[in-house]
Amino acid sequence: MHKHLITTIVFAVIFSAASGASAAEKTMNLSRNAKSGLDSRLAYSSRWDRNCNSQPVKITFTRQPENGTAWSVEADEVLPPSTPGSGDTGQCAGKTITGKKIMYRSKPGFHGSDTVGYDSDGSGTIIHTTIAVTVQ
Repeated sequence: MHKHLITTIVFAVIFSAASGASAAEKTMNLSRNAKSGLDSRLAYSSRWDRNCNSQPVKITFTRQPENGTAWSVEADEVLPPSTPGSGDTGQCAGKTITGKKIMYRSKPGFHGSDTVGYDSDGSGTIIHTTIAVTVQ
């Protein structure tokens, strides 16, 4: 693996069947590397039910980077055995889930630190995420 490739991180929470419950909230702080002026995937956010079916997820950016741009795009991803947001993915490990890629591109020629913040909302859980980006 090339050292300039960004590690895929899947934020996921197993779908809760409880109705009427208020949304659970989590906070995550991550750090990632990116190449100056190039599109870089910082993270992946998805939700799924107990049958490994994709559930809707909404991304709201709470902090745009000062030295670049961040956005999300719908994408398919194979679930790893565990994720930072949900831990063990159980029987869904290895299944393809539709979610959102969190993307970043610095201003051309920028090198240094930047920060991206976003909320991932779906299946009764909101994950507040801040990503410290080191642009090389």
